[in-house]
Amino acid sequence: MSTIPSSENNSLQHATHQQLLNATALNHRELFCMNAKVVAGEVYTVNGVCWTHAGSRNESMIAFPELTAENAGTTLDKIIAYYLNHPPKGVGCWSLDPAQPADLGVKLLARGFQPGWRPQWMSLDLADIETDYPVPKYLEIKADSHTPIHQVKELPYASLKDSGVNQAVLDAFPDCTQRFIAVLNGRIVAQSAVLLAAGVAGIYNVGVVPGERDQGIGKAIVLAACAFAKENGYHYAVLNATGRRMYQKAGFEWMGDGWTWWLKAANLINNPPSAAQVLIAEAIGTGILIDHIDNTLLNQPLTNGMTLMQLAVHCHQPASAEWLVAHGVTYTVLDAWDLGWKERAAALLKDHPALVNLQYGERHTTLLHLAAERNDTALAALALSAKPDLQLRDYIYNSTPLEWAKHLSHTTIQQLITSYLA
Repeated sequence: MSTIPSSENNSLQHATHQQLLNATALNHRELFCMNAKVVAGEVYTVNGVCWTHAGSRNESMIAFPELTAENAGTTLDKIIAYYLNHPPKGVGCWSLDPAQPADLGVKLLARGFQPGWRPQWMSLDLADIETDYPVPKYLEIKADSHTPIHQVKELPYASLKDSGVNQAVLDAFPDCTQRFIAVLNGRIVAQSAVLLAAGVAGIYNVGVVPGERDQGIGKAIVLAACAFAKENGYHYAVLNATGRRMYQKAGFEWMGDGWTWWLKAANLINNPPSAAQVLIAEAIGTGILIDHIDNTLLNQPLTNGMTLMQLAVHCHQPASAEWLVAHGVTYTVLDAWDLGWKERAAALLKDHPALVNLQYGERHTTLLHLAAERNDTALAALALSAKPDLQLRDYIYNSTPLEWAKHLSHTTIQQLITSYLA
């Protein structure tokens, strides 16, 4: 295996918990910049915030901003104004927890971003790397950054359109990246990649074809990348886990969760946020309410499609929700339920039973779908009291609430729905 020159190896040693988290963020930021550069994009810095523009066909990124309460709004406005004039495919913003400033999420939602998933940061001290573990007979793991794995059917993160440490990054930055492939019976069945940057080894693009999972191949392909990092003088491997279980088996420990938010270019172009909308949305999201507002904005959806009531619910601001009600804004059964207004939710559904079949959000989930997802028996009982249409299906999985409950093994919800059907 090739080695990284010692002059380029500033490996983190004896790191504190926070130092490891910071290094993980910096490793990801470096990758976001690489993803932009390989498509002839741009990398910018405003008030210390690194952000990318990767063209109109790729996701751009705002990478782990560390802003202040004083400069966050104006900085984000400058970045979003650029994206409005140079639309990307979409924009992601990643942050450690806590975000800086604490209300960064509110500011992003007010400007059109949608809430995203929470990254699960994990790390492995490479002094403790496991070397003896069972793998399938005839499994071979190779350091291979050149084989065109996009031709391998069902291999996760292998498409030429995937980001991460993709083929373009491997080709452009061979001194700090390496891919590994697992071959079983002459067929590529898994991959992983490592990025040596910010003093740590970032592990990316870990995937095993569906038919070969649960045999230890995932663990083996991850530890191959970790062993490479150790051989090159690195002391820690870090990653964002899509699921902790496999990585815990490989020795990784959870460090904490992060935050992501996502902006759809079409939303930004078709309904860019006005300064007045941002002002009222920030007030609702923080609970710091203002006296002088344009009442016509109270019932207008934000750029991300959220209503102000939904924003109050998402940001856990019941006082803002009460303020909106006092100003004539309506709420849904789900809004009331999530705000803890259980009696109001029940009264609203009793007066308007057809609301039980209202389908929420892009997933088009009903109250009963959401009850099944959350394993919320009280919400399920409330929905069933209004005689819902149990054949309604969501838009993502094309499944009924009962099918959701079965898939999630939420047996009490299954029993409630089955009893209702009987």
